[in-house]
Amino acid sequence: MTTPVQAQENCQPFNFSQTERAAPAATSPAVELALTAGLLQPQIETLLKQHFAIRQLDWRASPHYRWSTDFTLTAASWEAALERVLQPYQLQLTLYANHTAVVSPAAVTSAAGSKP
Repeated sequence: MTTPVQAQENCQPFNFSQTERAAPAATSPAVELALTAGLLQPQIETLLKQHFAIRQLDWRASPHYRWSTDFTLTAASWEAALERVLQPYQLQLTLYANHTAVVSPAAVTSAAGSKP
């Protein structure tokens, strides 16, 4: 008797390194992200639509996250700007080639096998 095999194929995350054009690092201009006091989700959604051509965002985190004040963030790239905004909320972003994105709580890693 053989055991049934279940195949599960997930979409691969979007790979930035394949879509970026090669440009000298010295001439790459910094980007500025203007955030306003208010809900975080609509601001991230607007950024993804404008700079990453995302058509559909699946927000799997709390819709109540708020950005506390008006602030302009400067970063080397849009990817770095997103990372700096999402990291304090412990959120991760996954972009897919079909113009969709998922924002979800970052996976919590624990020290497996450690004893108190």
